[in-house]
Amino acid sequence: MSRLHNKLEQLRFAIYCFKKGQDSRFVRNVHQMSDHHNMVYVESYGTEKNTEAVFLIDMEESHSGFFADHNRMLALLYFADKYDMKPVVRYHPGYCYAEKHAVNGTTNPFEYYFEQPAGISLDDIQTYKRVFRSRKENSYEVNRLCEDANGYTRSEKYLNEMARITAKYIRFNAVVKQKLDQDMQALTATGSILGLHIRGTDFKQNYNGHPVQVGIDEYLDATTKLLQGNFYEKIFLATDDEEAIEKYQKQFGDQVIYYQDVIRSRGDDTVMHSEIPRENHHYLLGYEVLRDMNTLAACDGLIAGLSQVSYAARIQKKSMGKEYRDLIILDKGINYHKKNNCPA
Repeated sequence: MSRLHNKLEQLRFAIYCFKKGQDSRFVRNVHQMSDHHNMVYVESYGTEKNTEAVFLIDMEESHSGFFADHNRMLALLYFADKYDMKPVVRYHPGYCYAEKHAVNGTTNPFEYYFEQPAGISLDDIQTYKRVFRSRKENSYEVNRLCEDANGYTRSEKYLNEMARITAKYIRFNAVVKQKLDQDMQALTATGSILGLHIRGTDFKQNYNGHPVQVGIDEYLDATTKLLQGNFYEKIFLATDDEEAIEKYQKQFGDQVIYYQDVIRSRGDDTVMHSEIPRENHHYLLGYEVLRDMNTLAACDGLIAGLSQVSYAARIQKKSMGKEYRDLIILDKGINYHKKNNCPA
């Protein structure tokens, strides 16, 4: 029903713009809003006491995956850093991983997992005189780092800059850090590990503008070839797809390790919109993919397709001043067909 409502609102706005088409000032302002990526909303809360420029990264409701939003947030941190503003991050209550109650002592879904990047709380900004609020267009500034602005085609320059931003601003909160350390230590205590990220479920629908699906057998072939070098003792498998777990266990047996408390799916339905009767289900969905990413970043090698998670793992690895011994990205291109658009 909400999608129908959105379509009707778009139609009303299109009719409104059509009627205003002869108003040169209106047309100029609309173009300026969409084309000028360095425009921000100006807000003023406090007094002269705190005059540093603060950039409120106000993440809009998107219904995207955890790392689609996270990587967009990194782009806004890049914008704040470029213009020498102190960033404060707020995620919308409609965020896919938000609960209806406080988690880890906060109702801000960003703070479920992370500390505020500049040590300034949402309450603190009320004391600052110079507050600028983000627009989603500010995230496009980062596209200057890439020859192709597609969200799944990113350059080494982009990865290096996002790694710098991550090292400077991104810190897990105490609860999440302790839990990550415990979980990762229990799974990856010894031996050299090859990380695998296999994006299945709804990626099989080959959404327009998303990567062409890489089949599980293609990942298996790439893994088999790389393991012939006899360097890797274990294979860490991060996936949302039950079939991938089964096929890897059948071929590699006990060499495969993975987190067993992760919600996965069969077929082509995303787990992101799942409703499971467990406490803090949506928060845990976010924690599980965050833990997968962090574990992938700790691996010695990586095989992955084009995905927001694999980009995040590569950024996290670089942010620690490290590189993968082996990095294999299976890239079959991007879907450009307009037939099947992502429902998010």
